[in-house]
Amino acid sequence: MFPLLLIDGYNVIGPVAPPSRGASTNWLHDERQLLLNRLSEHLTDIIRTRTCVVFDARNPPHGVSDRMSFADMDVRFAVGYPEADDLIEELIFQHPNPKSLTVVSSDHRLHAAAKRKKALPIDSDVWLDALLDGQIQMAKLPKANSKRKRPKQSDSPSGESSDEAASSGPTLDAMLDTDEIQKWLDQYGSD
Repeated sequence: MFPLLLIDGYNVIGPVAPPSRGASTNWLHDERQLLLNRLSEHLTDIIRTRTCVVFDARNPPHGVSDRMSFADMDVRFAVGYPEADDLIEELIFQHPNPKSLTVVSSDHRLHAAAKRKKALPIDSDVWLDALLDGQIQMAKLPKANSKRKRPKQSDSPSGESSDEAASSGPTLDAMLDTDEIQKWLDQYGSD
């Protein structure tokens, strides 16, 4: 499955945690892990399954060649590429529906590649700030699988069968989700 969210990992980390004197020898691993933990905490389950985070390959975790899964996210290390940007560009150009793709990076090269394919580029710091504030900025939010069942009715009030009524046009409950219906009922009351 192709990602809906493509994240330039070290570009997101860079402005937040630039290397400093006295930093631990594992500072990059620690910051990479912090980013992955934040993503797993703030992204919904369905978005995580459609997220790909790409890191440069100079320091992949021990025992990982070029790809791993973390909290259902696809995590890639640009092994065999001069830098992560090259792999990210390849993923953008291979995407079958790039209009649904969001590319998180502040790199102008990646913004240009995303725009050429009609994907949505978002600066890393802007995207991360919004995420930590509870907002997921994406070109297309995936829909959660609805497991609501239709009420079993042999006939609708108009005398049509349930299937005939359903095909004649959308019903109110099909247009509004359950939470929205409840909000309206609470606000305006019901009989």
